Amino acid sequence: MTKFNAIGILILSLIAFAPVVDAGCSCSGGTWDPSGFLNSEIGTVLPGSAGDSAAGNSGSGTAGTQKSFDRGASFPNGAILKAMKSVSSSDVVMDVSNTDSYSTSHINNAIHIPSKAFLNGEGNLKTDEELAKVLGDAGVSRDDSIVLYAGKESSGEAEFAFLVLRYLGQKDVRLLDGSLGDWKAAGLPEETSENILPGTEYGPMVKPQVIAEYQYVKSGQAQVIDVRPFVEFGKGRIPGSIALDPANVIKGDKIKTGTDLGMVFSRLDKEKPIVVYSDDYSRSALVWYALQLMGYEASIYTWEDWKAHKATDVPAGTTPAGGDAVASKYTKLGTT
Repeated sequence: MTKFNAIGILILSLIAFAPVVDAGCSCSGGTWDPSGFLNSEIGTVLPGSAGDSAAGNSGSGTAGTQKSFDRGASFPNGAILKAMKSVSSSDVVMDVSNTDSYSTSHINNAIHIPSKAFLNGEGNLKTDEELAKVLGDAGVSRDDSIVLYAGKESSGEAEFAFLVLRYLGQKDVRLLDGSLGDWKAAGLPEETSENILPGTEYGPMVKPQVIAEYQYVKSGQAQVIDVRPFVEFGKGRIPGSIALDPANVIKGDKIKTGTDLGMVFSRLDKEKPIVVYSDDYSRSALVWYALQLMGYEASIYTWEDWKAHKATDVPAGTTPAGGDAVASKYTKLGTT
């Protein structure tokens, strides 16, 4: 082989391999779409990327250096959040939507227990025995690994179901980190047929500390957060309570990351327990779950129970108000 032939072969080889080296080009064959990967956040500079520059130039890296972003790692107690990629066939996936979305489409093999099934006709939490029967009839046992989701993420439905299961002593229960829409977008299996498990006996081990009682709330031992609409907070509230709009713990359709929640809850004392109350379990459970993610000791309470006790627990000659005087100073927690 002559010297000139060798040079020619080398040049042709370089030309042939040039498209492979330039993996980040926007060629006519298509562009790399980060939304097609599980647990990735568009526009977020991911830690550990080899191509990251000091100025945060996200265009300097290649697809090969990108790492999936695990949202659970941003929370002190992120273990109660389940990444979509980690859902397995051994999990009991539970759709707790209160709409008819389950019949339209749901995660493959998921069963359906609407979160409202845990409430009685008056909108109050059912008795321990009734709650256990709902789960047992659906084929759920306390030893199962449960993954909860609702048709609309962060609606409070899945968070409420999580609270009920934790109250009954379920050890392994998590919320899916993503909506049904995210699941479909990731190309994960879905179906429309109903799934029914054989009935079983659910043996609860009730954790009473999950649900606060009147005397405890009244004692002042806990920080009290009111998550009702602010206009209702202005009409009457538990003395010393702090107003918090549940929208403050949401960004888009997801619960905020640990950094953002840390800012929302920055005025709370981490060493003092918290009671979250409302007249809507979905609102209070949503904030309660966010506090769980951040490692706070929190319980849940209802405004109706407070009013019922105050009606019979006031000094003679006074008006049985729902809470402290409307004229007192408002305290609001967090910003949207």
